[in-house]
Amino acid sequence: MKLSNFLIVVATFTIMISCSDSDSDIDEQPEIINEQPEEVLEEVEETEEENVSSVTIVEGIKYGPDFIVFEPEITKSDLGLWVKRTPEDSKYYKSEDIEAINKTYLEFTGNNLNGGNAKSPLTYTFTAPKTAKFRIVMRMYQPLLDGEAGDKRNDIWIKLAGDFTSACIYPTEDLKTNHKFWGRGVRKWGSLHNLEGHVNGVKKLAKVVYNLKEGKTYTLTISGRAQGCSIDYILLYDQNLGFNIVNHTDLAKELIELYRPEILN
Repeated sequence: MKLSNFLIVVATFTIMISCSDSDSDIDEQPEIINEQPEEVLEEVEETEEENVSSVTIVEGIKYGPDFIVFEPEITKSDLGLWVKRTPEDSKYYKSEDIEAINKTYLEFTGNNLNGGNAKSPLTYTFTAPKTAKFRIVMRMYQPLLDGEAGDKRNDIWIKLAGDFTSACIYPTEDLKTNHKFWGRGVRKWGSLHNLEGHVNGVKKLAKVVYNLKEGKTYTLTISGRAQGCSIDYILLYDQNLGFNIVNHTDLAKELIELYRPEILN
C-alpha cells in the first residue's frame, strides 16, 4: 500500500474513533462541569501567587485583590436561633474530606425543615477591594435525617445594603430586600449558590452578582429560613475569575486554599 493511501486510512479510522468517544461523553456528562475555556483557567493559575502576597485580614474578613471571604461566626450580631457547632457538639458534622474551616460553623435551629420567616439576622460589613461584578456563594451543609428529601434544610434569607447595582437578572431593589438563597449540601458540604426571585412576574432561580465599587462599604444580612441549614463560610469573588459554582459544589474542594477564610491557630 502506498504511504499516502495508508495515511488516509489511518486518518479516517482516527476520526471514526473520535466521533464514537464524543457520543459516549454526551451520555455520561458529570453533574458538575467547569465550563470555562482552558485559557481562562490558565490565567487564573498564573495570578494565584500574586494574589497570595496581597491578602489582608481585617476583623476576621480576608480580603484578596478580587475576593472577600469570612466565616459567619465573626458577626457582632446576637446569634439568636443560630448555634455554633464545634467538635465537642454531638451534632457537629465531621467531614471525611475537608472539615469545617477552623472546625466551627453556624447552624440555624428555628422555623422548620421547609423554611419560614426571616429570623435571627446576622450582619457583616465589608469594603469592596476593587470595582467589579462580585458573585456571592457560601459553603453549606444540610443535616438531613433519614427519609428527608434533598430539597429540605437548604436555604437562608439574604440582602445587601450599600452603593451597588445588580449585575444579574434580578432588579437592584430585590437584592436589597430579603430573598431566599438556596443550594445543595446533602449530608455533606456543598454550596448556597442561587437566589429564588421573580423577574417580570416569573419565578427565576439564578446566581447573585453585584456591581460593587472599590473602597465602598457594604453590609450583608443573613437570616435563618430553613431549620438545620448550616454555613461554614461566605465568599464574594470577581465573576471574571470564572469559577463554576453549581449544585453540590463544595467550595473548599473546588477552589484553592487562597479562597478560604483565615486559618486560626
